[in-house]
Amino acid sequence: MITGIRNVVFYIGLLSLLALPVRAQEPAVAAQPASAPAESAFDAKASARVSEMSAFLAKQQKFRFEVEIMYDAVEEDGHKLQIGRRSRVEVMRPGSLHVDSQGDRGWDQAITFDGRHFLLHDRSKKVFSRVDVAGTLDDLFKFVFEKFGTAPPLADFLGSDVNAALMTGAKSCQDLGDAFVAEKECDHIAFTGESLDWQLWIEKGATPWPRKFVITYKDPEVRPQFIAIFRTWEANVALDAARFNTAAPAGAAEAPLTASSQPAPEEK
Repeated sequence: MITGIRNVVFYIGLLSLLALPVRAQEPAVAAQPASAPAESAFDAKASARVSEMSAFLAKQQKFRFEVEIMYDAVEEDGHKLQIGRRSRVEVMRPGSLHVDSQGDRGWDQAITFDGRHFLLHDRSKKVFSRVDVAGTLDDLFKFVFEKFGTAPPLADFLGSDVNAALMTGAKSCQDLGDAFVAEKECDHIAFTGESLDWQLWIEKGATPWPRKFVITYKDPEVRPQFIAIFRTWEANVALDAARFNTAAPAGAAEAPLTASSQPAPEEK
C-alpha cells in the first residue's frame, strides 16, 4: 500500500489508470512500516476474503475491466476539487498491459506495456514517451516506483501478490458486513494504517472480483480521497495482440518521461 501526501497536487502522466493525489514537499515511499499489529486487530473473515480475492486474481491470465476513478485535487488553500476519469484496462500476464483513459479537463491518454517497452501516449497533446522496461507487470510497477518515488494504487490489484500489496502496513483489517456496488453484493473490508486508511468491497460468491477501492489520506486538514469503482470484469477473453503494440504512435512527437511532464489537475 502506498503512502505520501504533498501540499501541491500533481499527477504523473503514465498513471492514467492509477492516478492519485500526492504532495510536493515530502518524498513518497513504497509502503508503510510493516509493524506487527495485535492479532485482535485482524478479523479472520476479512483476512480470508482478501486472501481469496488475491488467489483468484492471480489465476487470471487474460482479462479486462472498466474502472471509474475519482480523486481529490487539493489546492493551496485546502479547497478540494474532485477529478474523474474512466479507464478500460486489458491485461495479458505475465507482462502485457494496455490502458485507455478519458476524463475531466480533456484527459485522453493510453499506456501500453509489452514486457520490453513502456509507452505513454498523450493523445490530447499529441506527444508520447517510450522507455525500455523489461519483465513482468511487477517489474513495471517497480520501475515506476524507482523513477517517480510513488506507487500507483491500482497496481495493488495487477501484481502477482495482491494479498501482500494490500496487507503491507495494515494495522487492522475488519469485515464491516454486506454492501452493494455496481449491483453486485459485496463484503466490505476496512483497513487502517499509519498515514492512510483504505477500504475494499469484494464481490461475494465464486468470482471475488474487487468492486470498489477507497483510500483516505490522514491529512489533518483536508483528508483527500482516492476512489475507484470497478464497473465490469471479463475473464478469459480473447485479446488482440495489436493492443499491446509499443511502437511510436503516428502523428505524435516524442517527449521525455518525467514526473513534471504533465500539468497539475488544478492548473488552468
